[in-house]
Amino acid sequence: MSSLPLPAGTTAHAQPCPGARTGFVFICPGRHEANRGYPCAAGTGANLNRVLEVLHQRRPDLFPSTSRWQYVVTNSWDRVEYPALTGRSVPTEGEVLMPANLERLAREIAALERVVACGAQAQAAVRALKAGGRFQGDVAFARHLSQRSVNMIPGGTDTPSRIARWCEDLLAQWPAG
Repeated sequence: MSSLPLPAGTTAHAQPCPGARTGFVFICPGRHEANRGYPCAAGTGANLNRVLEVLHQRRPDLFPSTSRWQYVVTNSWDRVEYPALTGRSVPTEGEVLMPANLERLAREIAALERVVACGAQAQAAVRALKAGGRFQGDVAFARHLSQRSVNMIPGGTDTPSRIARWCEDLLAQWPAG
């Protein structure tokens, strides 16, 4: 997508999508996101695309498109983190739980009916918003979609089978209505 214009308001940490009902919250932007100007720009984005193919096929009522650009994609932390820049690759849980950061995230996901929180810090932030009544939608909690994290999914022998397991675990949290 980098050769095409990005949706209005897209930054390294957030991809808005007016009218979207579903969104994804990841941990934070890194080097690739900073360079390309949108969230989930490299391996995590490739796995997000794989996930959306499966989720759309299995639950088009919740995931009406295979295109990541039809969903809100944001991060629990809006600052770019990678070792050469900040000496680390993720923020602390305490940082993502700071009131100003939670307010920003609450604004970014306020219009959504459901959110998938991917990774520990994203899960902590979304749990805090739910507990504080600042997000009213449904939430599913999932492992991060970095390739390192996907490679640790038990029961799979390759990326497609691990992605399928990831999707099964996610969809089990939102039974068919």
